[in-house]
Amino acid sequence: MSISNLIVHEIQKHEGERKAILIARPNENPVDGQAEALSAQVTNLFNRSGMNTGRFVNPQGSDEGAQLPTLLSKHFKDDTFVNFSGFTKDCAAEYLTYLEPVEDAEGGLLWFNHYELHDTHFLYIVMLKRKKGIGLSVDLSLSQIEQIETEKLHMSLRINLTAWQAGDEGRYISFRFGRAPKSESEYFTQFIGCDEPKVAAKETRKLVDLTSAFCQSEGLPSKQANEFKKVVSEHCKAKAQDREPLAIKDIASQVESRFSIEQANKFLEIADSDSFKMEKEIFVEKAALKKLTRLSGSSRALTLSFDSELLGESVVFDADSGTLVIKELPKSLLKQLQSMSN
Repeated sequence: MSISNLIVHEIQKHEGERKAILIARPNENPVDGQAEALSAQVTNLFNRSGMNTGRFVNPQGSDEGAQLPTLLSKHFKDDTFVNFSGFTKDCAAEYLTYLEPVEDAEGGLLWFNHYELHDTHFLYIVMLKRKKGIGLSVDLSLSQIEQIETEKLHMSLRINLTAWQAGDEGRYISFRFGRAPKSESEYFTQFIGCDEPKVAAKETRKLVDLTSAFCQSEGLPSKQANEFKKVVSEHCKAKAQDREPLAIKDIASQVESRFSIEQANKFLEIADSDSFKMEKEIFVEKAALKKLTRLSGSSRALTLSFDSELLGESVVFDADSGTLVIKELPKSLLKQLQSMSN
C-alpha cells in the first residue's frame, strides 16, 4: 500500500445534542511511520467480517442528495486529488449536515486516506474515536491520557476510485457500521449517497443457494455436484483471502471448463433470474460458505454435521423413510457408544 494523501479532522458533538463543530486541520498530515502504522490497523479492522457493499446513486453527482460523488468529481482528476485538504474539509462539512439531526450520534476523528494498491486507487473515510488510557510520565507517575481507539471501527467506508472513475457497474463502495445503532448507520449511508447496501454474508448465502439450484437444474449426480461445489468454495475462499470481490462470471467460467458453454450460460441465466438477481461482483463472507460443502442440522436433542461429499459413501440417506445410515463413526463417538452398550 502506497499512501498518497492523509488528513484527520475533528468533529465535536456530544450525545443528546444537535450542534456539531468541525475543527479542520489546515493541511495534510505527514505520511510517517505512525501514520502508516495506524493505516495498517484501520485496514486490518476494515477487512474483517460484516462488510457491506454498494455504489453511488448518482455516480457523477448532482445538486440534490449526497454531495460526496460531486466532490469527488470536482477534486479527483487523473488518479490525483487536485486539492486533498480542500476536498476533505468540504466532505467533513457535508458529513456534519447528516450528523447534526441525529441526537444519539457523537463526534470523533474523521480520517481521510487516499492510497494506491496494485495500480488501483482507493479512498478511506473513517470515523475514529478517542478513548481514555493510563500513561506513565518521566518520573514514573501514573496519569490519565487520551488515545485513538484502534481495537474497533465505528463507521468507515472505502471507495475504489479507479472503478468509480471508469464507470464500473460493480459495487465499488465497501463500508462497515461496526456496532453503531441503526440511526447512525442510516445517516452514514445517506452521507455516502449509496444505493441499497448489500451485506456480504447475505450475498454469499445467495451464491451458495445459486450453486445448489444450478446443480439441481442440470440434474448433476451427487458426486459431480459436490466436486463442483468444492471448486466454487475454494475459489470464493481465495478471493476472501486476497480481500478481493468475486465476479460471478468467474464462476460461470468454472462451469464452462468443467461442463459446457451452454451450462455456463444457464448458470448466468439462473443468477440473473428473479429468484436470485445476483450482483456482477460480491464480497465473500467465508463463514457463509459452509453450506456449500457441509450438511448440518440440529434440534434440541441432536446436532448433526458432515461433509457433503460423504453422502452416498459413508453416509447413506433413505428418502422413503427419511433416515440416515452412518457407516464410519468418529472413533471418539464409537468408543462412547461401545462403553455405554457394555
